[in-house]
Amino acid sequence: MTAAPPPTRLQSGHSSETAHLTARARASDAVVEPGRRLLGDTFAHLFVTVPPPVTSQEALGRLQRLDRAHGGFIAEILLRQRYFEDLVALAVDAGVRQVVLLGAGYDTTALRYTGPDTVRFFEVDHPATQTAKLEALAAADLTSPVTSVPLDFTAGASLRAELTAHGFDIDTPCVVGWLGVTFFLPPEACRATLADLADTVAPGSLLLFDYMDEAVVEGTSPYEGALQMARQVAEQGEPYINGLTAHSAAATVRDAGFEPVEQLRVTDLVRRYGGSDPYCSDDDFMGLVTARRAERKVGGHGD
Repeated sequence: MTAAPPPTRLQSGHSSETAHLTARARASDAVVEPGRRLLGDTFAHLFVTVPPPVTSQEALGRLQRLDRAHGGFIAEILLRQRYFEDLVALAVDAGVRQVVLLGAGYDTTALRYTGPDTVRFFEVDHPATQTAKLEALAAADLTSPVTSVPLDFTAGASLRAELTAHGFDIDTPCVVGWLGVTFFLPPEACRATLADLADTVAPGSLLLFDYMDEAVVEGTSPYEGALQMARQVAEQGEPYINGLTAHSAAATVRDAGFEPVEQLRVTDLVRRYGGSDPYCSDDDFMGLVTARRAERKVGGHGD
């Protein structure tokens, strides 16, 4: 009989180390001079164990060293968030009043949000990471502006049941961000979450998620920095185990009940948000999919 794989870091009850890596990159970027910042997350420093640099030059040096070692990751980590926040702003202008972050990690979208106060944010994440985040906010004398929904995506719990239990309205559209998560999930858990999400959100809701190229997961990518990062996160107990292509990512969301609206690659993000002299490279091994929830079939939930 084949032995079961060892538990991942999260399954062992620890907070996500990759979430810390994302927070460190955001905290450093916030120190960069305003004209060259890629995001400007002024709350990210609350969640890091290594203090961010003091000066813009030091911050750029740290970020560029990481970028030289793992080209494309800085762009993906920071600029996917820019895109998501633009998506939220457009949706709110159109009347949407619910935002859901799946696998939120140390996301600070709600902390930095300045739109109508009628918008409600829901953060769904593993209990270990969620607890660490709430403790960090409490230590800074900040109250979380979000509704926290603890959920382990690999444990088979119902996203629909957990969200509705915390006050989510399944009959009105929302925006869902699922960033930095899919490549850590078994493919079947990824598909199950998408199906559960489609069963939860109202038609017209928007979903944004990112994916890792299957070539990185398989170890055949031409981008050595991506392969090195894959080895690094595996050693930390959070391996990349689910790879997609632009075609299979679109097919996966269609199968779940969403219709792709826009697909972008890292190169597109840098071109759109990097400015005339971006400090990050655009190694192209990750992508984004924006999709809209299609009308539900007769007989499904919510009819």
